[in-house]
Amino acid sequence: MSPAELEDYILRKNARIDTWDSATSDKSSDNIEESVIRDYHERAKQTGRVNFDYKSKEDTLARLEMMKDGKLTNAAAVFFIGAPLLEVQMAIFATTERLTFNDIQRDGGSVQQLASIAEKYIRKNIRWRVVFDGSLQRKEIPEIPMDAVREAIINSFCHRDYKSSQNNTISIYSNRVEIYNPGTFPDGLTPEDFIDGDEYSVKRNPLLAQIMYYVKDIENFGTGLKRIADACDLAGVKVEFKMLKLGFAVVFYRPDASVFSDNGVENDAIGDGSITKNITENVTINETQKEILIQMQKNPKITAKNLSEILGIAERNVKNHIKSLKQAGLIARVGSAKGGHWAVK
Repeated sequence: MSPAELEDYILRKNARIDTWDSATSDKSSDNIEESVIRDYHERAKQTGRVNFDYKSKEDTLARLEMMKDGKLTNAAAVFFIGAPLLEVQMAIFATTERLTFNDIQRDGGSVQQLASIAEKYIRKNIRWRVVFDGSLQRKEIPEIPMDAVREAIINSFCHRDYKSSQNNTISIYSNRVEIYNPGTFPDGLTPEDFIDGDEYSVKRNPLLAQIMYYVKDIENFGTGLKRIADACDLAGVKVEFKMLKLGFAVVFYRPDASVFSDNGVENDAIGDGSITKNITENVTINETQKEILIQMQKNPKITAKNLSEILGIAERNVKNHIKSLKQAGLIARVGSAKGGHWAVK
């Protein structure tokens, strides 16, 4: 056996006892704000999976086996603290290949912070459509079911190999969204064993899984992949589970822009209610473009530089979005190139 194979064998043999996440870290309860633990405890009580009253952060951490000999376990350290060692890398690529990118972002933080950041990044950069079904409320429909996206992100942090130098990664291509985590799939098993079969969950990080279970971030029965597959099947979205040599990826295939349209169904103006344009033919925009429309509505003379600062993305990316909005017929240039401004139609 190679050193890596031997280590993996020993980990599998000793299962719960010798896992990385159950070992003690160099962090203590002093590294966590009490409000963070109090909020976690309240969420866990609301799920019914924790039934004791809050006394102190040390008491809560000890009761839930997140602290040993005055030190946090690795599981508690990554879940509540994370940074500076834990990061997620996110990027938008111009085509179907990992070549030219339109945006790249890297953030550090705790597992719960990075899971939220990753979900918001995808939510902001995929296409949405807004439809009316006769009720008073409009419906915003994403091209990929967000329940499946959220499940894939949570799983990617729960099952990753935290000893790896690689980061969790979100990659948005023109035809797909990939959620990757370092950490290979369990030996001898395939995703289909959990989706179509009756296999139970195999946890690389059982204590971290337990921490996430208390607040219903995950369930304990290996149903995550099946929930992703079922949500995508219901939405008519193709999903693929890739077992890679150094990790695992969930790949959501994006519907073609011409397919992900409203086909004549009248939509509200994609905004906060102040933009009232009706879109009826093959027009879908993402959350960033929606925000650009809202900002242009508020300030017709806003510049690409101003938008870049407000949205927190590169100015060249703002210009690409403006070009797309122009091509979609949602905005038009009023006046000269230098002295004019963009107007929302």
